[in-house]
Amino acid sequence: MAQQQRQQARRSGAAEASAAVLVEAKLAPPQLSLSLLARSQLSSLLHAGLSRRLISVTAPAGYGKTTALAQWVAQVEPLGIGSAWLSLDTEDNDPLRFMRYLAAALHHADARLGRNALAQADGGNLASIDALMASLLHDLTGHDRRLLLVLDDFHLVHHEAVHRKLEWLVAHLPPTVGLVIASRTRLPLSVSQLRLRGELLELDAANFGLNLDEAADFVGRVSGAPLDRAQVETLHGLTEGWIAGLQLASLALRESGDRSAFLADFSGTDRDITDYLGEQVLDSLRPELRAFLLRTAGLDRFCTELCDEVLRRDDSRAMLAEVQSRNLFLSGLDRSRTWFRYHHLFADYLRGRARELPGDTVRAIHLRASDWFHRHRLPHEAVRHAFEAQDLERAADLVASFSGELVQHRGEHATLLGWLTRLPQALVHARPKIRTGHAWSLVLTRRYPEADQELRALEAACAESGDDALRRIVEMIRCVYWAHTGELLLAKARSEAWLQTWPEADAFLTGVVANVLASGCCATEAFEQGLRALAIARRALEECRADYGLAWACALAMMIAMRRGDQHEAMAQARAGIATVERSLGVASYAGSMITLLAAEVCYEQNDLVQAQRFVDQGLPFIDEHGLVEMTTAGYLTRARLLRLRGDPAAADACLLEGESLGHRLKLPRLVRILAAERCTLRLQSGAAEDALKLAQSYGFVGHGAGSPPAAELIEEDSVCLLSLRLRLSAHNAGAAVLGALNDALRRAQRDGHQGQLARLLVQKALHQHRALDRAQALRTLDEALALAARCGLLRSLLDGDALLLDMAQAIHASRGESQQTGYLQQLLQAAGRSPQPAPRAAAERGDAEELTERELKILRLLKAGLGNRELAQSLFLSEATVKWHLHNIFAKLGVKNRTSALARAQEISLL
Repeated sequence: MAQQQRQQARRSGAAEASAAVLVEAKLAPPQLSLSLLARSQLSSLLHAGLSRRLISVTAPAGYGKTTALAQWVAQVEPLGIGSAWLSLDTEDNDPLRFMRYLAAALHHADARLGRNALAQADGGNLASIDALMASLLHDLTGHDRRLLLVLDDFHLVHHEAVHRKLEWLVAHLPPTVGLVIASRTRLPLSVSQLRLRGELLELDAANFGLNLDEAADFVGRVSGAPLDRAQVETLHGLTEGWIAGLQLASLALRESGDRSAFLADFSGTDRDITDYLGEQVLDSLRPELRAFLLRTAGLDRFCTELCDEVLRRDDSRAMLAEVQSRNLFLSGLDRSRTWFRYHHLFADYLRGRARELPGDTVRAIHLRASDWFHRHRLPHEAVRHAFEAQDLERAADLVASFSGELVQHRGEHATLLGWLTRLPQALVHARPKIRTGHAWSLVLTRRYPEADQELRALEAACAESGDDALRRIVEMIRCVYWAHTGELLLAKARSEAWLQTWPEADAFLTGVVANVLASGCCATEAFEQGLRALAIARRALEECRADYGLAWACALAMMIAMRRGDQHEAMAQARAGIATVERSLGVASYAGSMITLLAAEVCYEQNDLVQAQRFVDQGLPFIDEHGLVEMTTAGYLTRARLLRLRGDPAAADACLLEGESLGHRLKLPRLVRILAAERCTLRLQSGAAEDALKLAQSYGFVGHGAGSPPAAELIEEDSVCLLSLRLRLSAHNAGAAVLGALNDALRRAQRDGHQGQLARLLVQKALHQHRALDRAQALRTLDEALALAARCGLLRSLLDGDALLLDMAQAIHASRGESQQTGYLQQLLQAAGRSPQPAPRAAAERGDAEELTERELKILRLLKAGLGNRELAQSLFLSEATVKWHLHNIFAKLGVKNRTSALARAQEISLL
């Protein structure tokens, strides 16, 4: 018994190893025979393509495309040219699966490539095709040696998204990387520009057919005896150099007693080839070997352990060795020769003949194969064989068991949705796990109306069944749905209730819902509660090692700091978040982009424009992918603001319109409102106040009922509030109602802890006071605003505003001397290109002018700011009489008679 258990364990271990190799088998060219025909002419053609961006190889089945490319990459390896190989199949029509295997192929070729992309893809539900492609391009751009990326059997990939992303990759490949695509059909890519630029090499069947000498050599090797020249010419003419036809004919010749009669009857057509294969090749095999071929024909790829199990035998290794020794179109798929496949033509023929087997034989083979793949956690193959067996119950059970992993951890939404189209609705509805995976997939792919419909149905099913485990998952998905659709009050309320209801829930679910709660707290100013929620999220997500969830927690901590107005804390969280994703997922990833897009907005605010641009560039490929609008908003705002500073307001406006259009398309009103407000602000910054007002009126920001968000949106955006007040305060008839609105906004910002918003509102109040000629009070209000802005780390909020603010700040700096905030004021003025006022020169440098006291210099600086006697007195806490006395002394010392002359003289001798 013990010996049997050890044998079973060895068999199980071998099978598990085989399953692991199955993935790698797609990443290596087929093994080449040492006696393989040398094709110097074709090799020369391929060598000519080494300098091209794309090599297109299109020819029907049986022309030796795969073998020739495998030969070629082996030939160029000694020249220092590496290769990454990917054999495609029908399952690769899921874009995320395709990208995962593309990254794996590059990583297999060079461990420095594809690491971050693989980490992203393993994050599953948060992975983005754009993000993965951008990450791979980033790796390839930094690659220091020549590399060929070969995609074989590309005709099996029909998904439009894969085609378009591959087009983008081809257009952006660095000069050191070439893409080689082999297909039976014309490539579904736009290559006209590559053709015009001489960056494309196109090879077809005419290039891959064997010439006469190659045909003679090949037929002699396969048939076992050479043909005379006339016979070779006849056979070559009939097949037109088609390698599969020549090989099949050679196999038939080997069994033929009369070669001349065979050639006289042979036409070379596909139908004729099939007939001869059946009549003279397959039927000549011993029955047991023929049965083995027919029964394994339904397996796209197979190993000895799989064959032993599905055929209920233990000699599959010997059978495969015999198939290979007879040149029966068997290809090894890996260096260890563990996995094999039949040539497509041969497999198609065998499957046709397999229909002659007893009715349940093929079905039983598919069911056993499905079971084997299921045990080895290979879901695509397990489900496919269940469908081939037409066992829809089993297929539905497998989809249910895999749906969570497929959607949450692999992100292969297209695969799940494809399976669902093949299953009857009754089977789907009877399996809640399929439906929860479906709902989760719909939310994460932003198909919100369909997601809502599916969630409603699941909620009804929960109410009817009382299944708490199902309800827990459905309510978690609903929390994420509310957060993604911008219903943040609902997201907050539902996530609070979820955490109270399910305190012992799975760590991953707890971490996700706690992150949702933090996002709702951020939007509703419950900052301390949000930080507590993030602590819960981090503990749970660290427990289950969910790196993407931890990246979300870092991004949410940034959002809370930004909402409060603490740019210093936001930048500290950004640095911590970047360090987190660098360890696992990479900055050039979806997870990294959550942080870099927010960090771009922070860097812009702090006037670090170079770093802001770097962060925007890193996050740009992911800008439209994010579930929460804050990341998308930050990307569009910062990109537009940088464009404006470069002197291109039209491009900035187009950028904002693009984001606004996305908001309309996805029904995200917060995104629309924030970007619309920025479009109005852009016009104000360009000096087009009237245009700004008209646009704001069209959006409903000013006018009747303006200043409040729509009824469905109970959270007021700071930027919209600020714009509305700025426009209303700039109007000539701004009265008590506007000032009342401003004071209300100040009280709300103070109450909610929006320190950054409070500073911006105080600036608007100071500007209004100055224009109302209450200039002493204006300077005091601005002084308060600047103190708050310094603590928050605000710069661009002030620099991008009214130029009058800088005049007033300059006056404050000039009057302050060496006080606490002089450093911040100097930073602000220097960033604006305004040098702070120099210290007064010594009396000897001012000619005959008598030196002014510090109090007199301060009065002189306030005079420059436009203050009258009364305002000077209020500002300095002096009586007006004392101010007049100081002015008399100033005029006397400067040798002038009035204010205007005093200011001119002070400027002349560099007192101001």
